Amino acid sequence: MVKILKILLAQILTLVIFLIIIAVAGQIYTFSNPSYENLDVIPDRQIGWRLVPDSLFTYTGTHWYKREFKTQIKTNSLGFRDKERTIEKQKNLTRLVVIGDSFVVAREVPFDKTPSQLLERYLNEGKPESSSKNSTYEVLNFGVTGFSIPQSLLTNRVYVKGFSPRYVFLFIFEDTFWRAISFSHAITSTMNQNKQLHIRPTFNLQGNQFLSLLKILNFRKFHQFLVLKQLEKSESNSFTLPLEKEYVELIEQQRSLITKDKITKISKKLQEIAWEISGPNDFGKFVSLQNQVINSKFNGQRTKQREQKPFILDLWQKLSSSFQILRRTFKPELKMKDEMEKLLSVFAPKRPRDLFDGSNNFPNFEKTVFVNLKAIEVMRNDIDSYGGNLVIVDSIPNRIQKGRLPANLSSTILEYYCSVNNIGYIPLYKDLNLANSSGKKTSWSFDGHFNELGTKIFAEAMYRWLQNNGTDRALSN
Repeated sequence: MVKILKILLAQILTLVIFLIIIAVAGQIYTFSNPSYENLDVIPDRQIGWRLVPDSLFTYTGTHWYKREFKTQIKTNSLGFRDKERTIEKQKNLTRLVVIGDSFVVAREVPFDKTPSQLLERYLNEGKPESSSKNSTYEVLNFGVTGFSIPQSLLTNRVYVKGFSPRYVFLFIFEDTFWRAISFSHAITSTMNQNKQLHIRPTFNLQGNQFLSLLKILNFRKFHQFLVLKQLEKSESNSFTLPLEKEYVELIEQQRSLITKDKITKISKKLQEIAWEISGPNDFGKFVSLQNQVINSKFNGQRTKQREQKPFILDLWQKLSSSFQILRRTFKPELKMKDEMEKLLSVFAPKRPRDLFDGSNNFPNFEKTVFVNLKAIEVMRNDIDSYGGNLVIVDSIPNRIQKGRLPANLSSTILEYYCSVNNIGYIPLYKDLNLANSSGKKTSWSFDGHFNELGTKIFAEAMYRWLQNNGTDRALSN
């Protein structure tokens, strides 16, 4: 018995020493690789916010130490992560623009690895022999962190239009849709947990036209499905999980409701509906709050080193997270439970008798889609007015955060809408999903944004679209 206790104590001591070594080594790493918190945007009354003009700062993500990457972010005088550009252009210069949110800004990779810079290099290095030897291409980056489609629309009007780009590539993923009807953003809540300010311009459809659009296309069975699950949960605190096959069948059944004829009718109906952009109502408070935070927490600067924390706790969180991922690998029903919980929290009608009234936290799914389609219509018309062409870059089914079913519906609607309205369309998600299925990571594991492979696939998809659509000849003026 004594011998057994000695062996046990020796093993415990060995484990403790091992953990101490890991903790000390990890803490040394965190001290050597600090993370930085940046107030890297300024309030902008016209578009909501943009990056601080003519700034240079170190970006390490949102973790308390540098976990995955460290990049230098330099902005131009307009407040975008791009080279300094001039409105005037040479005779043989053709301009393109990539616009969208943080996936376009691409702070997680070096500047020369951003999608816009890669595309610029591909175009200039891969010019067809028939092109003028003096012809060059510029691909401008007008991405802003956390932007919605209406904000990209406004950015095009305020900042892009003067550059007269031939093509404007608009990047869209799942959250881009929902931001169109959200007035707040985490920019202010991270400065003050009690401040949910109206800092985002919001896009609204005038008149009571929602019901007429719903008559053309709605997903009643999806909402009814959620009401039933919600009822089960309220009665027994649990609900029956569908089999994967059953869920896939529901997705495909709902997707089959989306037809070219219906999207054509919706497009015509949307063209008749007036629209307006309101806000940002709390612009002054946004300016005041940021100045207050700069002077108090940042000592008059816009960047500061994050405070150190015990590495061993971070390690424990990683191990716990890895264990949960492993559990879901061996227990597919846990993945399905997570999926159903997401759908209920985001899309379950707050009043079961009114299927299309929206949930407690989000507006109705169909209404959100219609608002975004109208914003795309307006943006397309704006780009047409200066001789440009809008191209949608769809990443929705790759960046799924609010459920597979709504993501697939959104993407399908978007593809049909582009087809009906002669808008360029790139199914970027297919290239990303193909890479992911072959074991290649296209995004950072913890941060979630594209890594260098992801931005490369993004740029290659745009370049391939230009080639396939015969634009090499059109681009060489």
